[in-house]
Amino acid sequence: MIDDLRALAIFAELSRQGSFRATAERLGLSPSVVSYHLSQLEKRLGTALLYRSTRKISLTAEGRQLQQHALAMLEAAQQGLEALDTDRDKVGGVLRITLPTALARAPVSAGLARFHRRYPGIEMHLSYTDQRQDLLADGIDLAIRAGSLPDSSLKAKRIGQIDRKLVCSPALIEAFGAVQKPELLSHWPWIRLAMMPPRRTLIGPDGSRHELSFDASIVVDSVEALAELCWQGAGLATPSTHLIESSLASGELIEPLPQWRIEPIALHAVWPANAGPHSNSRRLLEFLAQQPEILSC
Repeated sequence: MIDDLRALAIFAELSRQGSFRATAERLGLSPSVVSYHLSQLEKRLGTALLYRSTRKISLTAEGRQLQQHALAMLEAAQQGLEALDTDRDKVGGVLRITLPTALARAPVSAGLARFHRRYPGIEMHLSYTDQRQDLLADGIDLAIRAGSLPDSSLKAKRIGQIDRKLVCSPALIEAFGAVQKPELLSHWPWIRLAMMPPRRTLIGPDGSRHELSFDASIVVDSVEALAELCWQGAGLATPSTHLIESSLASGELIEPLPQWRIEPIALHAVWPANAGPHSNSRRLLEFLAQQPEILSC
């Protein structure tokens, strides 16, 4: 079918130009390629479409009949391309995005709201979930994913990070005592987000790194629950910084090792490889890149 359409397009142009050389120049092909496609089309149809002479060509009766349909096909294709060019200025359609629940109250969500104000014609479908969905099978245009990415045929670009802090309630410090070294925290009660592994990388004031493994006594599937249980004194946790800034300022939560910081989680945008440069997903990526402050969560 694809070969037939290509041959029809060449035939339509040949019928307009009236010569193999002019058609070849118009299409950026060699005259021999034009002749080959015409021969294949005539073979496919079992009839001659042109009368050839040394100086000019003329259509047979069958050629004139086919010309009408071939030209209509080209016209329809051209109208479709022009419609897309025109619609780029109007910007509409649907944009389906999936992103982790940890970002529901993060600055990136404010960025998505700004994008919608900038392009109100785009209907945005946002799925906040910690389940990694199949972009191609589920018809998703763009995913924002936290952490490392598996190898795949999808396009990916690092766009930011999730900053975290190691925190607990004052009551937990009273119960277990102050500590000076990260390894002493491995036996404290921990609250872990189900999607995250039971280990954390801590970075000291001198840049040294310490891998801390632990057994969580509570595992949750919600960042809101993680922060709430930490406030209630159920254990240590490493929630997103934006969720607990006010609690740190008020003293509801404290950092048992204030000189140490938790390694941030990388944020990546992931999208199908065939997304065009004028697609809504690429438009969103360009918009977010102009606002780096919303991508540090």
